[in-house]
Amino acid sequence: QLHFPLARLTEPVVTRLVTEFDLEPNILRADVDKASGGWLIVELKGDDARINSATDWLRAQNLVVQEME
Repeated sequence: QLHFPLARLTEPVVTRLVTEFDLEPNILRADVDKASGGWLIVELKGDDARINSATDWLRAQNLVVQEME
């Protein structure tokens, strides 16, 4: 699950998961509000090392990443 603060809401984060990390994101659920931010539940398919790199990058972008089983 990704939590987006309002300041990061308009950035193409999911697109960058594809273009920079060669991952296949599958958005399973989302709640986005342009007044307060939002969250996405995203399944990431791809190489484990790339998923780990992408997760590190997301956290460096001040997004909250919560891994779900």
